[in-house]
Amino acid sequence: MDISKSALILIDLQNGVTAVELNPHKAIQIIEKANHLINKFREENGFIVFVRTAFIDNKDILPADKKLRSLSDVKESFDQIDNRLSIRQNDYIVTKRGFSAFFGTDLDLELRRHGIENLVFAGVSTHIGIDTSAKDGYQLNYNIYFIEDAISAPKEKQHEFIVKEIFPLYGKVIKTEDLILD
Repeated sequence: MDISKSALILIDLQNGVTAVELNPHKAIQIIEKANHLINKFREENGFIVFVRTAFIDNKDILPADKKLRSLSDVKESFDQIDNRLSIRQNDYIVTKRGFSAFFGTDLDLELRRHGIENLVFAGVSTHIGIDTSAKDGYQLNYNIYFIEDAISAPKEKQHEFIVKEIFPLYGKVIKTEDLILD
């Protein structure tokens, strides 16, 4: 894969989400892997995208996840990118209000402006934000890659089913090492 024609799409690695218990990979493991991927993309002139979920007044929170509703009520920094990540001023930040990083955002426009052909997904949650965003990316004719050891969900069975049964239908599942050592 040519990293210079690829975007690393980091889904919901923000304070309010990385505070939730994740399985099979814990938040600290995902953040560590994400930083390795960020470094690789910087070295090879890849495009780095941080996607975060934010709400205007908590009335617009999707009803699908009550944990997010309770966390966003108490955490002022809910939508802030986790400070353990190596983010820079020129990294692209997408704010989404729903599940997909594409729906209602200009992500596709920016990817096309940068000549992106491949989307590499990491972050949370395997079965919601990553799956939905990757499906939209696939339908927009991007090549899709999932970094299995850099994604997770609240429940291991949510992660395992999607990774084994769904992701291979429209993308390639790889490990961080596969990309970094390539």
